[in-house]
Amino acid sequence: MQANGINEILLEVRKSYRVLFEYQKRILDLVDYIAKNLNFEYNGGFSKFSDNSPRNGSGSLDSWAWDWLSMYYYEFHFKNKVINNDKNKDTIYFSLFILNDDGYFQAKKEQNIARTSVSKFVDVEKSNSKLIFVVGKNYWNSLGQNWDDLNFILKDHDVKRKSENEYMIFKSFSLECFENEDHAKKSILEFEKLCQENNIKINIETKIQ
Repeated sequence: MQANGINEILLEVRKSYRVLFEYQKRILDLVDYIAKNLNFEYNGGFSKFSDNSPRNGSGSLDSWAWDWLSMYYYEFHFKNKVINNDKNKDTIYFSLFILNDDGYFQAKKEQNIARTSVSKFVDVEKSNSKLIFVVGKNYWNSLGQNWDDLNFILKDHDVKRKSENEYMIFKSFSLECFENEDHAKKSILEFEKLCQENNIKINIETKIQ
């Protein structure tokens, strides 16, 4: 490779890392904004597309490059809340999933491909970036066994029931729905409405106007 060729590539890499820093900072701010409006306290996260980024002397050079890019698909989990009702108590579970590129999952509908076969992912122009809200009422298991299920990734919303009072719901939003505060408020209220329709009280502390 000619020197000017590698120089151009490295220039783009430096630009990409700086853009990625600013972007991920905005995602963290957005997650914090949503959590505060829904009155949930953050309780740790989990990489969902690959292993967590190696740290403190761990890891292997045979690990996927994805392992160093853990926010590609990531779960932000929050502390459970107990809601007192007239006759009983309900435990409410909540997570936000950021999926920055569903190109792998779209491609997987048609063929069984490896997560490292990036060239086989659906083109970026046809892929989507999503924020998926998941809430459980007295139940946090069914979806949790398989967060890369295509129905979970690609459907707009769904309900998974274990019993009449034990179930989970999820709602998927395009990240474009959070491009500014007004749009973010609208999306949060849409999620709140879905929770109310399914008899889940998420107790918004400061009502969004």
